[in-house]
Amino acid sequence: MKKGIDISIYQKKLNLDHVKALGYDFVILRGAYTGYGANRGKNIDASFEKFFKKASEIGLDIGVYYYSCARTKEEGVSEAKFLYENCLKGKTFAYPIYIDIEDPTWQSKHPKGVTDAIIGFCDYIESKGFRSGVYSSSFWFEKIIQTSRLEKYSKWVAAWRSTKPAFNYSHFDIWQKSGDSFNKVMIDNMVVDVDECFVD
Repeated sequence: MKKGIDISIYQKKLNLDHVKALGYDFVILRGAYTGYGANRGKNIDASFEKFFKKASEIGLDIGVYYYSCARTKEEGVSEAKFLYENCLKGKTFAYPIYIDIEDPTWQSKHPKGVTDAIIGFCDYIESKGFRSGVYSSSFWFEKIIQTSRLEKYSKWVAAWRSTKPAFNYSHFDIWQKSGDSFNKVMIDNMVVDVDECFVD
């Protein structure tokens, strides 16, 4: 089992040397995101390149996630293309590239469309030579996403609890076990999400 954190511009002052010294093995960085507004514009996370460079220098393994508002296959592919062109191209990653599915405004009422978006995103990412996957809460995996259609992709499950969650669909690779409301973990006076990875 490997221990990691996932971070974004919200932890921009985090010292990754401290993260490494505390025994963490990997980071999953937010590469980009789709905005909440009506136009749902795509944006690069302003801390991505800084964190990527530092993590690479000190030997932390790296994965990436994209915060999605997609609800069609075409929108999922569009988000994947944006992420690839602006964050992934020319880089290598030890951990998968994930689409983060949790947006209540755009996605929660569209289970088929959201699942189509995941497939579009993941297939595009894999066509570029990366391992791909989907991040969401255990509730979304069980109640909203059509998870049975996603067997071939890596799954990263958020369940902020003290024991590893049950999962009704095959398996999951990474468990996000803490967040800002439960099982808080602080590094450099900032709350960070802690993850456990169960596969090599």
